[in-house]
Amino acid sequence: MPKIATLGILISLLFGPFFGIFEEFQLILSLCVIFSLLIGSLGGINQSKFKRLFAYSAISHVGFMLLGILPGSLSSLHSTFIYIILYIIMSFNTFSILLTLFQGSSNFITQVSGISRFHPILAITFAFNLLSLAGIPPLAGFFSKFLVLLSAINHQFYIISIIAVLTSVISCFYYLRIIK
Repeated sequence: MPKIATLGILISLLFGPFFGIFEEFQLILSLCVIFSLLIGSLGGINQSKFKRLFAYSAISHVGFMLLGILPGSLSSLHSTFIYIILYIIMSFNTFSILLTLFQGSSNFITQVSGISRFHPILAITFAFNLLSLAGIPPLAGFFSKFLVLLSAINHQFYIISIIAVLTSVISCFYYLRIIK
């Protein structure tokens, strides 16, 4: 019962102030989703430092979170909540591994090459975290993106869902570049 009450409070906080103008709010929110996805995925392609790369990645992930809020239904909020929880866990794991590997201020992506020889377990964990952030199928990140996209498609946001899939493929490029 507390779970339903918490979601009810969340729904009233998100949609209560916009009651009656939710359609106009959806237009603004859909533009924010598109720009966030495009800026986040395209901006991260040429980055050489982890902080900048993960900043652009966070912008892209916020686009997915906004895509989950866009339909305004209870199922879409559930999928957004799952996405947020999994994103927090994956980001925490990724930054913990980076802080373990590089305790100084060195944060270039090229410095990660060869860590599998010295820290094989950390390298495997780091690779799985990055693959999950990218949304590769058997991992948790895939299922969270799938739930958000499924709720968007069920509410007929087809074009934005296609843009989200395409930008997710672009984001896979820079995650796989780190793993390589």
